[in-house]
Amino acid sequence: MQLRLDRHSSVPMYRQLAGELREQIVSGALAEGYRLLPERELAARLGVNRATILQAYQQLKDEGLIASRVGKGTFVLPVAAAIAQAPSMPSPTVSSASGPSPASSATSDDVRDHPRPQVVTIRDAQRRRDYAANTEPTVMRPPWSVLFSDYSNRFTYHDIAEAERAQRGGAGANDRIVDFATGSPNPADIPDDLLRAVSLEAFASRDFDGQPESPIEGFDELRELLAEHMRTRGVQCAARNVMVLSGSEQGIDLTVRAFVNLGDCVLVEQSTFFPALQAFRSADARIVGVPVDAHGMRTDLLDGYCARFRPKLIYTVPTFQNPTGTTLPASRRRELVDAARRYQCLIVEDDAYGELWYGDAGEMPGSSRSSGGSSTLVDPAGSSDDAPATNASVALRRPVPLAGMENSGYVIYLSTFSKTVTSGLRTGWLVADPHVIARLAALRRMVDQHTSTSSQRICLELLREGRIAAHVRALTVAYRARRDAAVRSLERFAPSGMSWIVPEGGYYIWVALPDGVRALDLLARCRASGVTFMPGGVFDVDETDDAHIRLNFVRPDADDIERGVQVICATAERLAAGV
Repeated sequence: MQLRLDRHSSVPMYRQLAGELREQIVSGALAEGYRLLPERELAARLGVNRATILQAYQQLKDEGLIASRVGKGTFVLPVAAAIAQAPSMPSPTVSSASGPSPASSATSDDVRDHPRPQVVTIRDAQRRRDYAANTEPTVMRPPWSVLFSDYSNRFTYHDIAEAERAQRGGAGANDRIVDFATGSPNPADIPDDLLRAVSLEAFASRDFDGQPESPIEGFDELRELLAEHMRTRGVQCAARNVMVLSGSEQGIDLTVRAFVNLGDCVLVEQSTFFPALQAFRSADARIVGVPVDAHGMRTDLLDGYCARFRPKLIYTVPTFQNPTGTTLPASRRRELVDAARRYQCLIVEDDAYGELWYGDAGEMPGSSRSSGGSSTLVDPAGSSDDAPATNASVALRRPVPLAGMENSGYVIYLSTFSKTVTSGLRTGWLVADPHVIARLAALRRMVDQHTSTSSQRICLELLREGRIAAHVRALTVAYRARRDAAVRSLERFAPSGMSWIVPEGGYYIWVALPDGVRALDLLARCRASGVTFMPGGVFDVDETDDAHIRLNFVRPDADDIERGVQVICATAERLAAGV
């Protein structure tokens, strides 16, 4: 048994140890019944405190992976026993972070218990009346900690607060903020003229006057156009497979309501879209992070994770992932779909960035410190492979969604117009089996009835005659130039020990910081210089990643990218040097 611990990492040693052992258990490297070393012996071998071993073992016991018996020591549980031993009311994530969150503290014992009755004597009552008569009246505020529901208390509000803080910059050069943090397009990229024109056409339509309300699933014509659009992406579907949403995040929320029970397991990438984590936590799901690398989710580990945790859902952003920018290659996509079929769980495919394909990352000039991964590609004939696209075919080939590789109903696909048109157009769509569409429509009656008719009419006009396709083509040219500018700046200014993943599309570059540099410290200093980005801990399942940052290279003005990257790199270099 080999264990790798990094004494310079910001992740606590017991969490590193628990993660190493967890991966070896679920992968089968440590077989069922394998006897782990006693705490004292393992502590001596690793050169750590015995408390570190105890904490790691306790975490794995809480996850139902190991158990201890008097006279038998600590050993790996069989899969069936692990499922039976899993806690009936698990914590929102597999491993709790360093202490309760602000939200979870509101559900501590002193809040949950009923207030004890007080015994008040006549003398006490008179004393209180005398006091009240001689003091100013006070406002009795509601007892918020008791009134808020368990549902709302399960959110980790510090994630949201951290994200909001990251998006606020300080005083930069000429008071201009270089915003790599906000997960939306640059306001200058919003097609105002196009939106103005299609809005006038939509509102002038007789159909708009004659049908002010929409079916819950969306206007039939819009569903038809979206199905046709999906077929160009390699997904064979009909209008009955499509539901129009008030943003793709609504699709996550409805899916959680429809499928996730208390304690159900949801597998996600170890770093993922944090509003999705919030949705799963709200249902008190058991969230398990699957390790990732430069090519996305480690699907070679999926069989072990599915056997151990029996997930209800696998949530993934397989194409230009948020936050890492990785793209799952064809072989891993097949492994992911096959695992869902074998273990009878559903895949929720979040594809907000799939339209923004810039070409193979291997075309970018790079050094050994940058890396990218090949994508699943599709050409007009429908063939797919893992090979990089040639320059001549880049414009015609892009990643195939998981929904295009599976037609039995195991994939629920989500996408949105907010990343390609404007974040203010809160309109997205979901593609799924008709049984799922019907159930989600029934649940949606309690939420918002249907997507805004005005937004739907605008989207109708955008999809007609290829208007949005032409806009996206122009957008990808601009965004590719910004990606290339950001990568060139990293190549030029990055200090020793900094590495990154070159994305093939989407918005984000995922940067690993030099040893000893904490993301939050770096953010605090960079904000003072007018540069912002998102720290990795916001996206981490365990909320402990302080060694990565996410850069949204499409948000800043093109002229500001080099300056912003230079500030980040120079500041990281000073922190690494202890200055």
